[in-house]
Parts: sequence; structure tokens; C-alpha cells
Amino acid sequence: MVSVNASAATALATLNLIKSRTDVSQAIQPAGTSSIDPKTSARLSPAVSDAILKIGQLVRGSQLSDLPAEHAERLRSLGTDSATRVQKPVVNDAEFQKTVMSYVKDAWTGLDGFNEALASGKVKIQRASDVKDLGYETIQYDMFKDGSLIGGAGWDTINRSFYDAQAAAGVRQGVGSIDGLDYYVTW
Repeated sequence: MVSVNASAATALATLNLIKSRTDVSQAIQPAGTSSIDPKTSARLSPAVSDAILKIGQLVRGSQLSDLPAEHAERLRSLGTDSATRVQKPVVNDAEFQKTVMSYVKDAWTGLDGFNEALASGKVKIQRASDVKDLGYETIQYDMFKDGSLIGGAGWDTINRSFYDAQAAAGVRQGVGSIDGLDYYVTW
């Protein structure tokens, strides 16, 4: 059975529509014109061509040799032959704050001093990429084997020295990622 995620299913449907239109345009071509003549054959716009390439990459994944060696080695060890790096979502600051706050209010209840800081408004939420020297980033890949999606894998990086120094200075903190939104929370 082939497992197809929602993005891949949408991509395949789009490709089928484009293929159908291309077939129709060639079928109604005037008699005597060559289908390979660049002046008379149907051409796709650059935007559509780029979209088709991106869709193909999403459906098939990238060759592991195109990825950083460390990533490729790890993904290969998990049984994949190609992978696509999952793009980080783009959200405005208000949506970012709302998403992270919703999560930490539920998940961090009971952490030392968190409830008090939450009640007093002293919980500070930042994008991890905005915190100088933190070096926190999550990396997520969709994994493929023989063209079929077989799962996902991910890991994170962090400047542990910075994080440990903050803790030693008495800063209560947490890092994480929610659907690709990397955050740093202090209280």
C-alpha cells in the first residue's frame, strides 16, 4: 500500500489536472504542425514549471546525496532512500505567541515557579532564532522509500553551554518546537 500525505495527494491531483490540460491542447493542435515545434507546442509558464518541480520533489523526496552528510547518514540508517526537509511554517508574532502560550499553559503546569510566573505575567515567549547564542533549531524530514512516504524523522541542535549558563544563573527556561515553531520560554 502506498501512503500519501495530504500535501502529496494535493500535488498528485494538481499534476493530473495539468497533464489533462496538456493532453487536450495537443489533441486540438492544427493539422500539419509539429508537436515538438517550440512556436506551436503548448508551453507551461515558469511559475507552473517551478510548481511542478516542487510537487515532484515533495512526492519523491530529495536524493540523500543532496542533503548534508550527517542528515543523509542518519536518514539512511532509518531505511529511507530519499527525504524532503519539512519547511517551517511562517506565522506572525501574535499567532506564534498564542500557539506557544496555549501549549505551555497546559504542558508546564506544575514546573517550579511556572504557575506563579504565569499568573503574574512574567512568562516570556521568544522565537528560538531570536535568542542570541541559544543556537536552538529543530530539523524535520519526511522520509521516502521507493517513492512511498514511510514516516518522518527529526532532531534538534542547541548551544548547551548557553542553556546551562542560563540555568546556573537561576533563569527558569524551556525550549521546544510546536509544529515547526521553535520557541524559548523563560520565567
